[in-house]
Amino acid sequence: MLQSLKRRVRAIFDERGQVVVVAAVTLPVLLGMAGMAIDVGSYASNRRQIQNAADSIALAAAQELPDESAAVAAGQQWATRNGIALGDVTITIDAATTNGATPSARAAISRQHAFAFMKVVGVDSKAVSARATAQKVSFGGSSGIVPWTITQATQDAATLGGLVVMKYDADGANIGNFGAIRIDGPGANTYNTSVKFGSTAYACAATAPNCTAGACPGVYPQQCAETAPECDGPDCTPQTGNLIGPTATGVDFRINNTMAECDTFSEVFTAPDSVTGESNINPDCNPWTDGPGKCTSDTDLCSRRVIIIPVVDTFGNGASDPATIQRFALMFLEGYDNGKCQGNSCEIQGRFVRSDINTRALAGSYDEDALIHFTRLSE
Repeated sequence: MLQSLKRRVRAIFDERGQVVVVAAVTLPVLLGMAGMAIDVGSYASNRRQIQNAADSIALAAAQELPDESAAVAAGQQWATRNGIALGDVTITIDAATTNGATPSARAAISRQHAFAFMKVVGVDSKAVSARATAQKVSFGGSSGIVPWTITQATQDAATLGGLVVMKYDADGANIGNFGAIRIDGPGANTYNTSVKFGSTAYACAATAPNCTAGACPGVYPQQCAETAPECDGPDCTPQTGNLIGPTATGVDFRINNTMAECDTFSEVFTAPDSVTGESNINPDCNPWTDGPGKCTSDTDLCSRRVIIIPVVDTFGNGASDPATIQRFALMFLEGYDNGKCQGNSCEIQGRFVRSDINTRALAGSYDEDALIHFTRLSE
């Protein structure tokens, strides 16, 4: 009995000794694996950080295109804001805009990432890099378009910030056309809904890729630029008839459901720049970004007086002669004179704006004459 107990005690101490030996051998390996995991995670985090910085730098530079020097300065300023040394970033600008070229800005970042634990195996650091390219494009089309139009001649003659007519009354009609087009379909009710909330279908300009006659309605906009049942590529059917009632109720809805902070032109837009003619939009009044001005439901008080309408070549001869969308215009809806949207009199006015805006839209070829531009990442 006593001998058996001694053998058990001896066996336990032998097993403990084996555990100590195994622990002594494996602990450095486990610590090394943990250190490597920390270093790899730190490297990956640094890689994400500089990729985000490259995206921001490229977008900031592209915002200033086609002014090459201003684009480089904006990119460098944004690099400093993101903690990127100017010696670690290369900004390349392609400012060409002729023959359909799209100006672009490229940011490439490369720097060394120092390791904390991998030094024990002789790896002190490793290069980490990222790159991004952003383009300056024109607004090529979208849903949410208000179905009033202006002609290219009207745009050419207009003063930025000045009043223009978007929907004519009986005195200004052109062979049965009052300045409206069909995007979502025919009929007064469809027109009224499009005036109040913008079109549900995509309309596109002649400058947008894939905006051609016989396009592919019903598929993703990335594959097909136009989904409007009353448009064939950039050619859209005019909305004939004066449509006083649907126009008045649509305009009244937009004005009455605009938040108080965004119900005047000066609250929404800065005065046009003396050189570029561009106005900056108040971010809180931008209906296309996730701010106070975005309309998330049909009853929201939001920025409903900021609208986008088509610019057409000319008004045709009634519904049988389509109008071709050349580009789009950013407008501030002023409405109609008091008491003048009844009978045969209902002329709707807005103010022209040239601005770079952030909005989800189809990218059109860069167009110097376009009133709406935006930047997008292309790499």
